[in-house]
Amino acid sequence: MFATLRFPCCNAAFYGAAVFLHVAGGLSAQNFTARSANLNPFGVNGPLPFGEIPDFDGDLGLKGGFSYGIGLSSDYDSNILLSEDNPESDVNLGASATVLYTSDPEGGATMVISAVYAPSASASLNNSDYNSIDQSGSLSMVISGARTTISAFAGISQDSGADSLAKSQGFFQGTAISLGIRASYQIAPRTSLNAGWSSSITDYGKSVGDTGSADDSAVGFGGHSFNIGASWAATERFSFGPSVSYSTSGSDTTEDFNTWGFSLVGSYKVSERIGVAASIGTQYSDYSEEEESGGLPITGSLSANYKINELWSWSGSVQSGLTPSPTGNNTVINGWSVSSNLSRQLLIGSVGIGINADFSNFDRVGPPGAIPENQEAQQNIGLSLNYSRPLFSDRVGFNSSIRYTVNYGDVEWSQIQLSAGLNMAF
Repeated sequence: MFATLRFPCCNAAFYGAAVFLHVAGGLSAQNFTARSANLNPFGVNGPLPFGEIPDFDGDLGLKGGFSYGIGLSSDYDSNILLSEDNPESDVNLGASATVLYTSDPEGGATMVISAVYAPSASASLNNSDYNSIDQSGSLSMVISGARTTISAFAGISQDSGADSLAKSQGFFQGTAISLGIRASYQIAPRTSLNAGWSSSITDYGKSVGDTGSADDSAVGFGGHSFNIGASWAATERFSFGPSVSYSTSGSDTTEDFNTWGFSLVGSYKVSERIGVAASIGTQYSDYSEEEESGGLPITGSLSANYKINELWSWSGSVQSGLTPSPTGNNTVINGWSVSSNLSRQLLIGSVGIGINADFSNFDRVGPPGAIPENQEAQQNIGLSLNYSRPLFSDRVGFNSSIRYTVNYGDVEWSQIQLSAGLNMAF
């Protein structure tokens, strides 16, 4: 998305990934809870959609299966604690590194093992309490047989910052771990069955508030999910099928609740330029503390890409999730996340515009006589502009972005973020 037409293919793939990680990394803590609400590695928006090997566009050109990168960045944040009344601005300097590995850089192997590890460090110029060392990493394996495909995934992500869904918790480091395994078996030329299990754990560590004193942060949550489904290939480009799932989630402040779901899942590769994967369905939840149902809300997910022409491209996603609130007692968050990104190649470099929105409803649950937290629905909307280009004979990548975010509902605040950085792959 962010590569130039003159950029070598292997550098372009890594450069684009580095830019995305840099832009998303500086903003990810703000939506940490929303991202952690549904950490299914095999979902439509997961790192291994449908449990298959990702469909890379072009040869990554990884010598020996490895690729490396380093990055430097500077970031300005007008409201680092997402405060409603007393916004605090800050400037951070950061350094990052990325290591990617694949056992099959040219494709076609029966078993493929892939791994990525990306540590980063950030130093605040105004408050050393906001210094952080974060990291993210994942390991995946896909085994493909004549009729059977087995996929496994494990990943960890650590993000530092303030969370729009963990109000008044200040600056903290959140850690999310996800893992899962999935198997599919082809019972007929066009029909296959699949089953999978996934699990996730989220923790919020310690927080530092406006006073600079450390105290207990938000409460983490976790859960497990099981699903079984079928898929029918109507054509070479279009496949769909039903999926039935069961999951259980809970935290220290919200007792375990069970969810049964039914959805239709499908993918459609219209052409080499257009690809769509989506699911839509409903779910039934019972909250064990009150023995009542959460209703039958609509659930869904979408991942779409459209290469409009040689200059323009677009991508979008939709994701729903149900999770215990990290700060509210006897409260469950029923949330939707929507994003859209449009980019244009320039003669040298590229520009892009993106919008993302998180819509969170707080369902009150609890045993008889309990007084749940009364939280209003919340909307978080962000608009971003970015520019990137190669430098020094395509050996170094420069990237910059500006982002404006507003939050309505339970807490109201606004924020401006400016970012600039350099990345190099070798």
